[in-house]
Amino acid sequence: MKSPRNTHRPYTVEISAGAWSQVARLSQERYRAIQGHLERVASLGAQTEASATFQVDELHVQYTVDARRRLVTLVDITRDKLVKPAGRSTEPKASGL
Repeated sequence: MKSPRNTHRPYTVEISAGAWSQVARLSQERYRAIQGHLERVASLGAQTEASATFQVDELHVQYTVDARRRLVTLVDITRDKLVKPAGRSTEPKASGL
């Protein structure tokens, strides 16, 4: 049986170990947009486990929701390969960001 006191505890947002290097390369503006979206997901308090994605500019952001642990985890950030940022080199980056 679920503990009633865990039902109202807010969700926590965390970054997976694998995503830290990707987050480190983001501009502050993009990081805040991603963080804001994940915090909105956490505030909704999803009751089921889920994996989902959303997009910020050309970035695809993958996250998971663990209802049991009340945790939203940023899992991966990938760049849409079809969009080339203006004024940047066309050489591929090793990380995909």
